[in-house]
Amino acid sequence: MKAIVLFSGGLDSLLATRLLQEQGVEVVGLNIITPFHDCSQEAADRAQELGIELVVRELGEDYMKMLANPRWGYGANVNPCLDCRTMMCREAKKLMEEIGADFVATGEVSGQRPNSQKIHQLMLISRESGLGDKLVRPLSAKVLNPTAPEKDGSLDREKLRSFTGRGRGKLVWLARKDYDIKTIPQPSTGCVLCENSYSPRVRDMLKHKAVPTVWDARLIAAGRRLRLDENAYCVVGRNQKDCDALDAAFASPNRSRCVLLYPGNYMGASVLLVTDEAPEFGDENPEISPKMAEYVETAGSLALRFANPEKYRQPAEGPTARLHVGAVVREISLVENPAVDAIRIVKEADGPKKNAEPVENAPEEASENAESDDDFFVYVIPAETSDDAESLRVEELFQELQAQFSAYKFESLKKRLEKAEGAPLSADQIARLKERVNSSDFDFTLPIVGKFPENDESDAAE
Repeated sequence: MKAIVLFSGGLDSLLATRLLQEQGVEVVGLNIITPFHDCSQEAADRAQELGIELVVRELGEDYMKMLANPRWGYGANVNPCLDCRTMMCREAKKLMEEIGADFVATGEVSGQRPNSQKIHQLMLISRESGLGDKLVRPLSAKVLNPTAPEKDGSLDREKLRSFTGRGRGKLVWLARKDYDIKTIPQPSTGCVLCENSYSPRVRDMLKHKAVPTVWDARLIAAGRRLRLDENAYCVVGRNQKDCDALDAAFASPNRSRCVLLYPGNYMGASVLLVTDEAPEFGDENPEISPKMAEYVETAGSLALRFANPEKYRQPAEGPTARLHVGAVVREISLVENPAVDAIRIVKEADGPKKNAEPVENAPEEASENAESDDDFFVYVIPAETSDDAESLRVEELFQELQAQFSAYKFESLKKRLEKAEGAPLSADQIARLKERVNSSDFDFTLPIVGKFPENDESDAAE
């Protein structure tokens, strides 16, 4: 029996791997690099400790197309969690078929991440990835529907776990108590697309380019981003690492149209000016249009804005820079311009900062079933794909959670149904819903079809 495990090297994927190894499953780890996240080195270190093979795959331009138009929408910022997770599972399915593995597993915990790990979201990912019941979540398997390996006896369901909720302490306890793992992986910083300080730059990119590229994405982290107008922006390096990244970006054959300003006779930062006004890459006789000349002058003034005046005012001839344009390098003079101080850095976002989640040891008797947001769900089909075949019926919800019904849960379900329908339930609907909640007969059906909510507070990203 062989399984592909989506493997980041974090605590969840590590425990999922150990649970499968306990049952004699040969595990092949799959680490996926995206334009915004690369944990391949951490994953390689952990894979070596566990004695498993690690395959590293990279999602590039297809990922950027998805980010520009995610089918299932964004979280609180620009995090397309459901689409991203589905894409990763599809990549795992490809590897599963390539090497003849039997199923795919992940370290997902039901209710742990509010924008991608509620029960209905886990069901969606299983379906949309094409894996169906060949997608196993060992850490929460006992609170989810049995998967194919459990049904055919390849996996002993009783040896899998029933973790739910966002608390990390119980997972740390399992790692130390059952597996004697001394070095517990620290919680990841999370996806940068969720961060209030990072997402404005991504929004700026998406607003001004219909389908951005990997080159555009990697430029986001390479320095201060300042938009000049709808057709141009500058990236100013903050340190040597940023300046090296800007140099590499300009040298890339896959770059967008841009020019690079490099300090000439003073110590300062590189500035990459990105605009369609820039000459073509490799042009040996580039022509600078009047608008482009204006952009270059502004970029030069921005370079001085973030430089030390004592340094660039020392040369008698004034500060100069080397302008890399097309395939040539020209020396230009830079001019201080106080007006550029009004150009704001694209970095701030409205919204509260997230508090770091504390990590503590769980007591030995701690329940795996921590309280979570998974009590109820409504799976809403996107309007453009809604049809009778895809309408989710409440019967499925009851079958999934029938053991947890209560008066509180009835009110929660009622609220979510009303939100999906966009109107209060009628007295008749309420009466029928109460009857179904209190009954052991789950043949009652009520189609729920609607547009995926764009600003659901209960689905806010971490």
